[in-house]
Amino acid sequence: MKLKNKLIQFTVGVSALTALTYPTVAYASATEVQSRLTEAGNTIQQLLTGLIVIVGICVALWIIIKRMPSADDPQEKSEVYKAVGRVLGLVAIGAAIVWVVPWVYSLFQ
Repeated sequence: MKLKNKLIQFTVGVSALTALTYPTVAYASATEVQSRLTEAGNTIQQLLTGLIVIVGICVALWIIIKRMPSADDPQEKSEVYKAVGRVLGLVAIGAAIVWVVPWVYSLFQ
């Protein structure tokens, strides 16, 4: 019993000494917080842009594969080109919105 108490006291003492000797950062300066928030915002923008592009590629491939059996018909080819063009345009608009909206918001702050 005595040995167990001494072991616990030793462990608590070493832990307290370790905690007191190593400097811990309890606060962050405003520039650090701002830079981390900016970095997180850029990461989210990149992730959203990547998701929009991946979804656009999948939709365009699905349209092309779906219309593949009737690729000999010129009217069908024209419809495929129009559909894929619309998808590419929407992807460009979606990706631009992800970057333009925060920029416009920052103009009015």
